[in-house]
Amino acid sequence: MKNKLIILLSVFLLSAPTYAQNDLGTIDDYGRIAMTPVLPKTMGDMPENSRRKLMSKLQQVVSKNELGGVAIQPQFIITATVDVTSKDITSTAPPMVAMRMEITMYIIDYVNKTTFASVTVSTKGVGKTDTKAYNAGIKNLNPKSSKVRSFIKTGKNKIIEYYNTQCDVIIKEAQTLEKQAKYEEAIHKLITIPEVCQECYFKAMDAIDPIYKKMIGETCGDDITAAKTALENNNIEDAKKYLSKIQPGTDCYDAAVDLAKQVNTMQAEVNEEEGIEQSGSEEFVLQATAPATREEKVAAYKQTGHEYNQSQTQEEYNVESVDEW
Repeated sequence: MKNKLIILLSVFLLSAPTYAQNDLGTIDDYGRIAMTPVLPKTMGDMPENSRRKLMSKLQQVVSKNELGGVAIQPQFIITATVDVTSKDITSTAPPMVAMRMEITMYIIDYVNKTTFASVTVSTKGVGKTDTKAYNAGIKNLNPKSSKVRSFIKTGKNKIIEYYNTQCDVIIKEAQTLEKQAKYEEAIHKLITIPEVCQECYFKAMDAIDPIYKKMIGETCGDDITAAKTALENNNIEDAKKYLSKIQPGTDCYDAAVDLAKQVNTMQAEVNEEEGIEQSGSEEFVLQATAPATREEKVAAYKQTGHEYNQSQTQEEYNVESVDEW
């Protein structure tokens, strides 16, 4: 039974706190097709525990089909609703709750309000309580079934088609962000283009290079200031973090070398106070060379995109009448 999907409450990306830190994506996720699981905070009569089970199942669908989730403000999301079609109390001893349900999953381009794919899977669950019956039914959803794989394949193909047709537009949007000095956001926009979209991917990597060089040239002064402040507050690890961003060839590199020496002096003093022996190989050193090969550059771009992503706040989603998009 397929009812109109109406999610009347606000939908928060990765709203369950127990999942939030694990679903922001890793550096390795960049270059993969990204679908980020999203669920409403409440889903009708479904218990909160079962909602979390459904979120976990969506995460399995994403990971077991070799997809990534790289953005806290994603364009492409995968969501689901559960429609209980029947609910009975068995005549067994003890009595059990028996539910038949339809789990409908959607892959959505949230920015353009377009549904790329949908699938409805019928399951059933039996348990001592409503929660256990819900959980049993959700557990029976197989992320690698042929029906789910076909659904994912359709969604993936739509996303690839989107990047292939919108590539020049995406690059121009990133270049506009560059003009606004929003370098990290521009790099994040381009680095999330999947590698499978090869022509667009390589065009994006070429477009990132001048943005990245401009960023490290213009932001190194801020990193020097932040490193100095960290050292004034005896925060050695934060100072290392800021200094690690500064590359050879920038105007700030010599100042960074001096601060690196200060870092090592302060670290040696701390170690001495704590009775810790420190070898020369453990001293903090700056990057000796800037990224040169394509692999090194892409790794640097991914790190920048990852750090930008981690700095963003969770976005509120309102998903209504998705099946009509």
